[in-house]
Amino acid sequence: MSKIYDALQHLEAQRKAMETGETPAAMSNPLDLQERPVPTARANPQPLLEQAAAVTRFGAELQRRMAEAGLDGVHGLFALADQLHRALATVSHPELDTIDADLERVAQQVRTMKENLRQLKAVKVDLEGMPGLPKP
Repeated sequence: MSKIYDALQHLEAQRKAMETGETPAAMSNPLDLQERPVPTARANPQPLLEQAAAVTRFGAELQRRMAEAGLDGVHGLFALADQLHRALATVSHPELDTIDADLERVAQQVRTMKENLRQLKAVKVDLEGMPGLPKP
């Protein structure tokens, strides 16, 4: 899965470089590092064509699913990832730590209130069971 993600990032970097007119940085394609079978002279091209057709069908299906989710293909996926990255960058780790501590403090107060309520119920049951006290 990581190789696919790396390859998608590589393609997106090339696309951005082309859009801006820059020369793409000399980075290697992550897929070039994969081991590939060496074709032999007697190899039947039919399985390769079937695999290519399956990959093409998968690509079309992936595109369809992304469109259903409101994404414009791989470009939309990267745009969404970039948007998420920018949104998360606005929240600092100290802010998250402060909120975490605040929530823990509130949770502890709720636990304390729950324990006090449990004790109050127990006292009420005990008092209601005592003879000679008027019933409410």
